[in-house]
Amino acid sequence: MDCCIMPSVYNLELRYDGDRLEFSRVSALSNPASSPAIPEYSSDVSSNNESFEVYGLKNTEDVYVTLTFFCTADGEFYTKEVKADFFDDKITVLLIEKVIGCEPTIEVIYE
Repeated sequence: MDCCIMPSVYNLELRYDGDRLEFSRVSALSNPASSPAIPEYSSDVSSNNESFEVYGLKNTEDVYVTLTFFCTADGEFYTKEVKADFFDDKITVLLIEKVIGCEPTIEVIYE
């Protein structure tokens, strides 16, 4: 990487207004075929409605975004993975409006 070129920064938002899931980590991996498959971006989550600045992605299409969360219904930790794209001029939003048991339905929208 050139010493004077800053990496691109993309905006990601987590939106969940329920109380059944408590999110603890978000990570992004743009090349799952790499070995080892280490996420290029990872951050702790302190709120169920939080914004993140994602940087370090090698690709911005079909990025695997993984959420780690605790489910208060059964007292267990889970992970859920979705594919999302990242754009310079849009916010990538992970919108969770429905949870059945401990299984969230994650809708990816762009604003």
